[in-house]
Amino acid sequence: MRALILAAGWATRLGPLAASGPKHLLPIGSRTPLDFVVDRVDALARVGGIDVLTHEAFLPPFEAWAAQRRTRRPLRVWSNGTRSPAGRRGAVGDVQWFLEAAAPREALLVLGGDMVFDFDLEELAALAEAEPVVAVYDVGSRELVRRYASVELDAGGRVVRFVEKDAEPRTTLAAPALYGLPAAALAEVGAYLRSGGSPDNLGFLMEWLVARRPVRGARVAGRWIDIGSPDEYARARREFGDRS
Repeated sequence: MRALILAAGWATRLGPLAASGPKHLLPIGSRTPLDFVVDRVDALARVGGIDVLTHEAFLPPFEAWAAQRRTRRPLRVWSNGTRSPAGRRGAVGDVQWFLEAAAPREALLVLGGDMVFDFDLEELAALAEAEPVVAVYDVGSRELVRRYASVELDAGGRVVRFVEKDAEPRTTLAAPALYGLPAAALAEVGAYLRSGGSPDNLGFLMEWLVARRPVRGARVAGRWIDIGSPDEYARARREFGDRS
């Protein structure tokens, strides 16, 4: 299994905070959001390699970060070749670019590199060896679910409803940017794009997959913050920053 961490966004909603570099490398105590994600992936025995995908403009700081970052698994930084927001590929487009460039033959964990969390990913990784899987997190209110994707599970943990940016969520369960694809399902990414699917958000890909084949949900519990705004970044620093 390999882990692909997506870090090719431009963080326009963060304004001046991301004006000089990627939000994935903003300080949170002595670490960064990317460090939190890599820590969790690096702890998985079944993961054989960690790939971080960014773009040309942010490649130097990511390479500098990788040069001093110690991991037990091989770590590699990739650039998708784009140089401005106008040329962005979107999250699904970035996954497809990686599949074509790296040609992985094993299962793939796909994670956003701009979040912090303290739960383990063992169940997600184990399920991803056999079938598509999404992390499922209870955000506590239906109003908050609207920011993400709403998820409904049956008694056996299968996803029976998945709606990206759901205007009328029916539960408080949401999907963070934590997904798994078995080797046999990697070709579905290209099939989705060829069918006219949006390249922008991984949630749309999973919504499409749920309608086509069984997708499992892996319940996660603990702390999780998606750093998409200055307020969320400030909360991440309060909750995850060094106590000293």
